[in-house]
Amino acid sequence: MKPKTPQRLGLTGMVVVCLLGLGAGRVRATTADGTMITNVATATFATPSLAGPYAVSYNASAYVMVQNPCVAIRKDPNVTTQSAGGTVTYTLWVVNCSPVTSAFNITITDKLPDNVTYDQPRGNWNGGSGGTWTSWESATGATNAWVQATPPSGQATPYYLRFLLDQLGPAKSAMIAYSVVVL
Repeated sequence: MKPKTPQRLGLTGMVVVCLLGLGAGRVRATTADGTMITNVATATFATPSLAGPYAVSYNASAYVMVQNPCVAIRKDPNVTTQSAGGTVTYTLWVVNCSPVTSAFNITITDKLPDNVTYDQPRGNWNGGSGGTWTSWESATGATNAWVQATPPSGQATPYYLRFLLDQLGPAKSAMIAYSVVVL
């Protein structure tokens, strides 16, 4: 009989083990969006001056609605294959998956892919929730290097774009798009 050899973990298995190890010893819970937290306080008093045991109790309740915006992002190109000199349009979608509360000041930071130049903005949509998109640009992506503007056409990589949506309503999605030219 052959001795059993330990199985090798693939990269996925190692990542899962490492992530589980990072959370070891920590207990965290999150409360679902729309959950009502109820807290009841009770006060009781008794007086010895009345005949017999006489006690009175009062209750006070406080209610808190949990509201957690849930923001997801997706980035889609308009093509999956493109030749040099061709244009690719990227659409960035944000979704507020909370059915209860709005999300505020959603910031998307996106680095232009290598071997492209910035072409032009291709539109945006605020999801019908009254929010406004603003665009920022930066050559380095450093904290103090952002300028509120759209990059000039022909701007080469490395280059960073930042888009800010000031409000996105419950269960709404919004998008912003730009195009690049492949070098």
